[in-house]
Amino acid sequence: MNSKEHFAVEAATDGACSGNPGPGGWGGLIIFDDNSEIEIGGSEQLTTNNRMELTAAIKTLEKLKDFQLKENFKLRTDSKYVIEGYTKWILNWKKNGWKTSTGKSVQNLDLWQKLDSLRIYGLNMEFVKGHNGDKQNERVDHIATSYSKGIPILSKVKESRLSKDYPNEKVSPKLQNLFSKNELLEKFAIKKYLLNSIELEEILGEECHKSIKNYQLFEWRNWRLIPKNQKYWIIENNS
Repeated sequence: MNSKEHFAVEAATDGACSGNPGPGGWGGLIIFDDNSEIEIGGSEQLTTNNRMELTAAIKTLEKLKDFQLKENFKLRTDSKYVIEGYTKWILNWKKNGWKTSTGKSVQNLDLWQKLDSLRIYGLNMEFVKGHNGDKQNERVDHIATSYSKGIPILSKVKESRLSKDYPNEKVSPKLQNLFSKNELLEKFAIKKYLLNSIELEEILGEECHKSIKNYQLFEWRNWRLIPKNQKYWIIENNS
């Protein structure tokens, strides 16, 4: 994509966390003047909701550096924490040597400093009420929540400019399903999560039922599935 061809006209971000602290995810969406879109997202094993909200904004601002932005560009989020910090709190924290008004250390200091370093002239943050039917907010919430739960994302956006994390939506459903299986196994392998037999069969399907049922070491595509204590499975990359 030529970053000079089209203007980015708007963006949306969201973060999610299960347990707070617990597994978390973040999502971002950038919309262009030709109605195409870019979606980004990611996860962390142990984090908080506020850190995911901040990370979503940081990753989206980093991505926006590649594009021209329309005048009065808006980044929309349902996090007042991010908006208040970006527009107000940071100014006082910096004057106080990155301390709060009570002299305490700023929570999530590393992320606030990173966010501050990515400021884009003319960019405005706008609050949008979460879970209220806003299409963009619902989409980034879905991305963030899915990543926090280890669920693969398939883009539903027409003519979207997909990031490298997503398959081309013109690909057949069969190949998209294959991509989803491989992507999910990769996430579990990287995080070193153990799966039980029911969970593993849910990913791989009936074709591997016999090996899973008998707790037999087997290979599937790029992956080696190793039984552990006749209870769980370890996933290793075999490529």
